[in-house]
Amino acid sequence: MNMDFDIPDISENAGKAAGGGKHRKPRRAGKIRLGDSLRSLSREYTATRERMDEDKHIEFYSLSEGQEKFPFYGMEVSIIGVCIRNKKTAAIYMELPLDKREDLIKKLSASEGEGEETQAMTIFSDTVTSIFVTKPEKGEKVVTIALMDSEEAKVLSDNEAIEEKQAEEAKGLGHKIFKTYFNPVGRISRRSYIPKMLGAGIPAAILFSFTCLRPELFEGDLNLYIFTFLVVGTLCFISLISLAMRRLSDIGLSHLYYWVFFLLLFAINQLGGQFLGSQLMATRVVAVIFMAAVVLLAFFPGENKKNKYGPVPKE
Repeated sequence: MNMDFDIPDISENAGKAAGGGKHRKPRRAGKIRLGDSLRSLSREYTATRERMDEDKHIEFYSLSEGQEKFPFYGMEVSIIGVCIRNKKTAAIYMELPLDKREDLIKKLSASEGEGEETQAMTIFSDTVTSIFVTKPEKGEKVVTIALMDSEEAKVLSDNEAIEEKQAEEAKGLGHKIFKTYFNPVGRISRRSYIPKMLGAGIPAAILFSFTCLRPELFEGDLNLYIFTFLVVGTLCFISLISLAMRRLSDIGLSHLYYWVFFLLLFAINQLGGQFLGSQLMATRVVAVIFMAAVVLLAFFPGENKKNKYGPVPKE
């Protein structure tokens, strides 16, 4: 469910109706009309606030327990939510199966004129109403359709974010890997955290299990097993720390909690040998506690508003 994608500036295109358009675009999708209040929406659906952007005074609500499917330009779509700005509906979000996207674009083009193609979406805009149809990313089976008031779309547009994203993509694979796994700055949602945490945690857990099940492989001088453990284990450890710090930021907790936690682990590792029989056993206990904490962070919801660590993650 994608209701918070970056919207390009439509000021130039919205200055005139799309060429070939024969009538104004609809302002209604199913039982919802652009400009409706949240109270009006609540008569038809159960609205659940998903996130908010305090800087732009907007809130995103998912909708349920109402008319789920309805026709839009002759295509059956599913309602997913709305964007509320200044207490009024600024955008209505719908979903369409990916294999129906081409048919929808043809119907929109026939009715409203050719749309503007961008890297992420196809846009049909005029001075009153705009329609955005996203292009699928890898693995997606649905596309999002956003019906927006054109003036509100200008306010919601974020060319700076789009340009920043394109600049990040142009920096190459190495930068993307660092940004994804080793950068502790910013926030990361549970949805994005879980696969990345597993991607770094599973190799670390496998290496750790080998030290328990086959300790003889790691004895003596430097060998392939010890070298692999040092290199891969260190990279996984640093990655998990970075991901966990971003998860704490998303939850809204101070990074101080993480450093206090590490001090406790250090104390257990230093003193545990006296109580657990060996320093090796103490290190293993510390590793298990650390991995448990990393997994536990996946169960806490993030703040649905901007906090001191950054805006709500879009993924």
